[in-house]
Amino acid sequence: MAVRYALMLENFLEKNSDRRTLARAILRGAACAAAALCAWPGAGSAAWRAGLVPSLSPFNALLAVAAGAGGLFLLGSLAVAVVCVFWPRAFCRWLCPAGTCQDAVSCRGKRRTWIGRVPQIGAGLVFVGTGAALVGYPLFGWLDPLVLFNSAFGLARHPLELRDWLAAAGFPLLLLVSFLAPGLWCGRLCPLGALQDLLRFPLRARRSEEAARAKETSALGRRAFLGLGLGAGYRLVVPPGRSPRATVIRPPASGREARFTRLCARCGACVRACPGGIIRFGGADAGWSGVLAPEVSFEEGFCTPSCTACGQACPSGAIPRFSAKKKFAVPMGIAGVREDACLLGERRECGACANACQYGALDMAWDPVNMTSRIVVDPKACTGCGCCEYVCPALPKAIRVLAPPSKG
Repeated sequence: MAVRYALMLENFLEKNSDRRTLARAILRGAACAAAALCAWPGAGSAAWRAGLVPSLSPFNALLAVAAGAGGLFLLGSLAVAVVCVFWPRAFCRWLCPAGTCQDAVSCRGKRRTWIGRVPQIGAGLVFVGTGAALVGYPLFGWLDPLVLFNSAFGLARHPLELRDWLAAAGFPLLLLVSFLAPGLWCGRLCPLGALQDLLRFPLRARRSEEAARAKETSALGRRAFLGLGLGAGYRLVVPPGRSPRATVIRPPASGREARFTRLCARCGACVRACPGGIIRFGGADAGWSGVLAPEVSFEEGFCTPSCTACGQACPSGAIPRFSAKKKFAVPMGIAGVREDACLLGERRECGACANACQYGALDMAWDPVNMTSRIVVDPKACTGCGCCEYVCPALPKAIRVLAPPSKG
């Protein structure tokens, strides 16, 4: 009789284990599909969807808070963090789309015995990144798996530039690591996974024996001190290298250049959300601290007065949410005129920029010396929206929007 009941119990546990495994697989697949749907750029889709996936990362939120940002966009990551305090790596096990994709490609890979001997680098990345964020530039924020996952979907844009490929390359490399060394990223390198373990530390330490708790607390304290110190001290060795002569235009309402580059996660949400396609990944024109930080180009369009898409999409607070009324409270830039390239200087009829300006910032004035008309700019009325540059028929453009001094 006892053997019979034991067999019944064993069958019950096996059935429930199978059901749990099946439920976990279904939930992870559904979460991955939903994340891909949100990250995929689509015409007419809600702008906030483009940045929803990285906004759920507690690691991304930690760096944003340390760098001086805050707001309602942190609520999703806060909910994930609270759950992970009571449920070990709940997000990794059930919802992480990057983890689901890694498991899919590593199922054929062989587990490496040496992975268990690799130190917990992810926790070090958390502390170093936080220390760097506190002094002005968050290192390793781009290593967040949700940021890497989100950036990869930038390849659905057209036309593609080299910068799009560079921004999207992180996720394929992540999958390659998972294929060659299954478990290395999630178990040892991932800063998001390590942060979930750190969030559980007080609860886990409370349940352990006193000697083990003291030893683990001491080790964590040393790691935190060293990581925060390294993150904060890097600025003394490697300055951001911003160029004061750079003419990089950042998205509207992004504020000062230093603030924007330290908060931007390089996830590409604003790039995909922009309906006019004028936001793209940036280069090194503003120094290495601005590499891949989105910038604005007016070659294919301009920033319309009613659009607020980039502010809705940003998951890190680099572009704060703004209303159409307050969009240009701080100008994106100031229009500058090259009179030697202007058609009016060649005594040809034009005035396209003055006619297109919706803010009355441009006007034609008569030059009695050269006996021609010329374009004059009212810097107090100019918003830097780029409409004048976009419509200018001259080649090269006779009017360009330049970054204002306050953005440098």
